[in-house]
Amino acid sequence: MAINFYKKIKRNISEDGLLVGSSGFLVNSMVGKIDFTKPLRILEIGSGKGPFTREIIRRMSIDSTLDVSEIKSEYNPWIEGMIQANPLKKVQLFNGCVTELLTRPEHYDVIVSSLPLKNFSRMNDQNAFLYRLIEGFKFALSDGGIYLQYQYFRSNKGDIEAVFGKEMDHIDFVPLNILPAFVYSMTK
Repeated sequence: MAINFYKKIKRNISEDGLLVGSSGFLVNSMVGKIDFTKPLRILEIGSGKGPFTREIIRRMSIDSTLDVSEIKSEYNPWIEGMIQANPLKKVQLFNGCVTELLTRPEHYDVIVSSLPLKNFSRMNDQNAFLYRLIEGFKFALSDGGIYLQYQYFRSNKGDIEAVFGKEMDHIDFVPLNILPAFVYSMTK
């Protein structure tokens, strides 16, 4: 039994980048940085069971849109349940690589990412997937738009800053989460 528990934790960390779901403190730290007073085009990446999705849907106006990108279809029932429970909100679920949604320039006002960037190979050059991914975020983000990312360690701060060509706007530390997390906020 202990071996199965260990294997599950190891799989969660390597595939999803987490031990357990995000705390309300982390969700509020991320989603609280979004100005929901105006219509927004929002992209959420790596929704999992949807702790961020739930709060974004709750706060977004009926004039806003939310694209939820989750490569693992095993999480679909949670996200589809939220979509069905909020029929007046414009929410779409995409199962596939998020790069397919990053092809339209300046399409999103907000990008909320739960991707475990640390699990991708380091950015050695512009052909590395991590570089292309962050470059895609920048490309798809409107001028003045905000990219939000959380990590358990400050390992990819420099990668994000290198692609965006500036220092991070804000870094918040959220100690009340398993594991404690850093929230990056980068405006284009």
